[in-house]
Amino acid sequence: MNNELLAALQRLQSTPFHMPGHKRNTALLGGALPYALDITEIEDFDNLQHPAGLLQDIAGRAAALWGSDAAYCSVNGSTGAILAGIRALTCPGDTVLVARNCHMSVFHALELCRLRPVFLEPDPVPGWEGELHGAIAQSTLDKALQAHRNAALCVLTSPTYEGVVSRVHCPVPLLVDAAHGAHLPLPQADLVVMSLHKTLPALTQTALLHVCGPRVNRSLLEHNLRVFQTSSPSYVLLCSVAECIGLLEQHKIAWFSQWQARLDAFFAHAARWRRLRLLAPDDRSKLCVDAGNGAHAAAFLRARGIEPEYARGRCVLLLTSPCDTEAMMACLAEALDALDAQPAPPPAAPAAILPAAPCPVTPAFALLPPAACLGRVAAEYLWQYPPGIPLCIPGQVITQVIAGRDQIAVQTAVEEFLNF
Repeated sequence: MNNELLAALQRLQSTPFHMPGHKRNTALLGGALPYALDITEIEDFDNLQHPAGLLQDIAGRAAALWGSDAAYCSVNGSTGAILAGIRALTCPGDTVLVARNCHMSVFHALELCRLRPVFLEPDPVPGWEGELHGAIAQSTLDKALQAHRNAALCVLTSPTYEGVVSRVHCPVPLLVDAAHGAHLPLPQADLVVMSLHKTLPALTQTALLHVCGPRVNRSLLEHNLRVFQTSSPSYVLLCSVAECIGLLEQHKIAWFSQWQARLDAFFAHAARWRRLRLLAPDDRSKLCVDAGNGAHAAAFLRARGIEPEYARGRCVLLLTSPCDTEAMMACLAEALDALDAQPAPPPAAPAAILPAAPCPVTPAFALLPPAACLGRVAAEYLWQYPPGIPLCIPGQVITQVIAGRDQIAVQTAVEEFLNF
C-alpha cells in the first residue's frame, strides 16, 4: 500500500544538491539499498525534531490507532524513548521504583539521570521458578510506595520478553516499557514505549512513545526526545513507521483475528506434547518452551531451518507476529513434535534469575578500583543478552551468587554516596 510519505518521495523530482551523498542515484549505485527513500529534512518533508507536517500526521495517526493522547516516533528504538521518558519525568537525585527485570536501557537512564533506584522484585511464575521473571504484584508496588513516599516515578516492563503482563494501579507517574507489546492494548500508564519492529511489520529500530494523561510535561518530553534522538533521522525508518501504521489501519482486525486463530491452534496442538512444556503467558504471541535444555532445543530447531529468538536455561523462546503464515506455524509444530519425541537431553544450568542484593550506591556514582571481592559494590554491569536484564548493576553489592555466575570476573567500587 502507499502512505503519504512514500507518495511524497515518489513525487520528488528535484535534483538533490543536499545530503545524503548517494543523491538517490540508483542508476549508478543499483537497487541493493533503499537509496530512493533516503532523504533528509528538506522542504515539504517535515522535521522529526519539530514535526509540523507529514511526520506530525504520522504521529497523530499512531495516537488514534492505539488510543493515546499523543504519540512520538522514535528512530532510536525503544531505548531512545525510554531514556527521554525517564529524564522528562525525573530530576537528579529522585527516588525511582524500578522493576528488577527491566531492560538495560532503564538502568542506563538511572545512571545518566543520577537517580536512586528502589527495586521491585517480580513474583515467580508458578512452575517456572528460577527460569522466568513474573509480574510485579500490586502488593509489591504498594509496599514500596509506602516505604518511599517521595518516589518520583515507577518503571515497569510489561509485557516481558516471555509475555508476562503486570497490571497495577500507580499513584505516581508510571512509565511502562512495552517494547514487546506494540500489538497489545495500551496499559494504564503515563508513558508507554513500544517497539514496532518486534511484533509488527516495521523495520528494526522503529518505535513509538505514547503519552496518556495530564501528568507528562510534553514540552519537556519533546526536549528530551531531541536530546536522545539523532538530528539526522532515517527517512527509510520513518517510511517504515508510516507503512506499518497504514497496514494496521487497513488490515488490523483481519490480520489479528487470523493470528489469534493460528495461536489457538498451536496451543491446542502443544497440549499433546509428552515432554515439552509451553508457557501460557498473558501475551500468547510469545512461545516459551521448556525443553529441558534450551541450547539443545535451539540447535535442534536450527538444524531444521528454524531460528529461535533466544535459548537460555531450560527454555527456548519463539516469537510470532501477524506476518507468520499457517505453513510457518505448521513447520514449527512439526519440528517441536520431533523434539518432543526425543529422549530428554542433559538438564541445562538454571537461567540467570538472581535474588535481590542491596544497592547502597546510585549507579551514577559507582567508582572503579582494581580489586574484586565479595561484599563490595559493583562498578560495572553484568549482562545476559537477550533479554537484556542486568544480573548486576553498578552500585549493587556483589553476593556469592553474582560473583560465581559463570565465573565472571567482577570489578568492585568504593562505597561512596553523593550529597545532593
